[in-house]
Amino acid sequence: MYYLSQLLERKVVDASGRAVGKLHDISMVPEERSLLSRHLVVSRFRRGRRELYAVPWEWVGSLEPAITLNREREDVYRCPPEPEGLLVQRSLLDRQIVDIQGRKVERVNDVRLSEFDSRLRLTGVDVSPRALLRRLGLEKPAALAARLVGRELPEKTIPWEFVAPLDLPTRDLQLRIAQSQLKELHPSDMADILEQVEPQYRERLLDLLSSMSAAESLSEVDPDKQVDVIGDLSETKASNILGVMPPDEAADILRLLPRDKAERLLSIMGMKESRIIRELLGYGEDTAGGRMTPEFLGVPGYFTAAQCIEYLRRRASEAETLYYLYVLDDEDRLKGVLSLRDLLTHPPDQRVEDFMNRDVISVHVDDDQEMVADLMRKYNFLALPVVDDDNVLKGIVTVDDMMDVLKEETVEDISHLGGMMVGESFREVLRGSLPGLASALVAGMACTLLLSAFRRSWPAIIACSYFLPWLIRAGEGMGMFSQAAFLEAAGGRELEKGILVPVARREITVALLLSLGTGTLSGLAALWLTGKGSLAVVLALSLVISSLVGMGAGTLLTILSHREGGALRFVQTRLSFLFMTVITLPVYVFLSKVLLSARG
Repeated sequence: MYYLSQLLERKVVDASGRAVGKLHDISMVPEERSLLSRHLVVSRFRRGRRELYAVPWEWVGSLEPAITLNREREDVYRCPPEPEGLLVQRSLLDRQIVDIQGRKVERVNDVRLSEFDSRLRLTGVDVSPRALLRRLGLEKPAALAARLVGRELPEKTIPWEFVAPLDLPTRDLQLRIAQSQLKELHPSDMADILEQVEPQYRERLLDLLSSMSAAESLSEVDPDKQVDVIGDLSETKASNILGVMPPDEAADILRLLPRDKAERLLSIMGMKESRIIRELLGYGEDTAGGRMTPEFLGVPGYFTAAQCIEYLRRRASEAETLYYLYVLDDEDRLKGVLSLRDLLTHPPDQRVEDFMNRDVISVHVDDDQEMVADLMRKYNFLALPVVDDDNVLKGIVTVDDMMDVLKEETVEDISHLGGMMVGESFREVLRGSLPGLASALVAGMACTLLLSAFRRSWPAIIACSYFLPWLIRAGEGMGMFSQAAFLEAAGGRELEKGILVPVARREITVALLLSLGTGTLSGLAALWLTGKGSLAVVLALSLVISSLVGMGAGTLLTILSHREGGALRFVQTRLSFLFMTVITLPVYVFLSKVLLSARG
């Protein structure tokens, strides 16, 4: 067995033992589902220039200790410079490949070769750090050092049959077995590969797939990276993939593209697909219309159960989901809905209007996506019809789309609670985090200014300063608990009176009990630590006030942020801390001064 790094730059001699040059590369051609050596590429420097010669592999006598040829060097110097086949070093070494077995992208650090019938066969690629050490000539010292500490240098070699190269010069050199396995990967696995691979290889990778497989894989790519993938493709390729994607997903991608590029992609697309996507782009991104797909199946009320089943069999590929069948009148207005179970449990000759569910729960195209998600969660629907002002069925919202919405709302709530943005692009995180950080700075400055206002009397109350972190942290924690309680109660919805009143009542009760309990415990702790009863009273009273103020500020700002939205949502935690500081610190210092002065 050989590694390519061990052969490169090895001396090449002719049949007479004269130096010919050094090994520069090895060319290989596909044979028997593998790659076999065809030429040695020998290099020599002559008159300050590198000259290459493609030596037929039949001229190779041996590879050890030097590469010995069975011809004279004059014959070598008459060989052409460009060999046929794949140049292993140029096309594989340090290049990206797809590990089909591991379902991820790797970088080739070395190539493993084995002798086969007097030729070399490419058996695998080494993607381990050990291969890099081998190329640097440090493999043996590093292995020895690893053994001294009871470890072994790991080696990770991927068999060639599980490798899909991304940078081969001609398509016919890409092994059929690798291509067929690549096409059989699950779309989610292909999506992971698309996200990992370098931009210049994405189109080449998608070319190995059918348009449908490419569209399914792109649908599974993270939304933030879908635009990058589309941007790396030619406009024709991108338009073809978007044209076979579910229209709602294609519309989501086009919304994020520059307007002129989105328009060019739509103009290349087929008329039918373009018209459907343009209609979806006309709805708000966060509305039911923006989230719906127009790929549903509807039937007239006079269809029988048998006719519906036959209709489903013929048109199944056109629908996003087959769980529900919608009954429409002559003007496509929604009259009822039935499930597959309904079709299978009723007589084949019975008309669907006789057993359909007429009490259809639907949403309007302009309804907010949070309301749609709440309805689907409440009724455990797998799909929800979307209608316009005339009750015409325009599309359906499926449960997978609403899972994305619930994830977005959860991330948003976490962002509100922490005063930071998470799960967004770098630029949006930076822009969204600045208000929270700025408000934290203002809160800290407020603490400093308030304390400096009492600097003349501060020596008299220096003992109280030790408990300031305790006091401030208690109020901030109570504010965060209150915000979390209201966000949990809202469940992604707007805070309405029906939710607000019982939650507020509960939070006030909890805040009173917690503030009294923590105030009492803190007073006892201060008494034990300092032995001063007046200081214990000051700390206990201040802690009660701090907790109540923190709860009030957290509650008020959470309500306002849901009503007003905008930047306030991302600074509410810091603002509650600021309000608590402005109110509690003067009270603490004042009580300290009064009680300690009375004691003195």
